[in-house]
Amino acid sequence: MQPGNPMGRAMMITLFMQLIALGLAIPVLIKLAGVSTGLAFATAGGTALLCLVAGGLFRSPVGYPLGWLAQLAGLALGLISGVMFVIGVIFTGVYVLAFVLGKKIDNATASMANHS
Repeated sequence: MQPGNPMGRAMMITLFMQLIALGLAIPVLIKLAGVSTGLAFATAGGTALLCLVAGGLFRSPVGYPLGWLAQLAGLALGLISGVMFVIGVIFTGVYVLAFVLGKKIDNATASMANHS
C-alpha cells in the first residue's frame, strides 16, 4: 500500500482495537473458558503485544507483515477457545477489508496519475 493511503491508518487502528479486545479476553479465557493463567497470558497477551508492535511499526515496511502475522495469531487463538475464533474472524475481516479498499485506492490513484 502506498504511503498516505487512508486505509493504512484503518488497518493500524484495527490492530489497536484488536489489542484492547485481546487484553480484555485474557480474564475471560481464564475464568470462563478454564484456560490456565499462563496459557492465557502467553497466547492472548502475546498476540496483543504483537498487535501493539505491528501498529507501532506500521509506518515502516515491517509493520504490514507483522500486522498480517497478528491476524493469523488472532485466528489461531480459536484453537484455545471457540469464542476467540469468532473474534479473530471479525478482526481479520475488518483488516482484510481495509487492505482491499486500500489497494483499490492505490490503483485508482495510479490510474488517475497515468491519465494526467
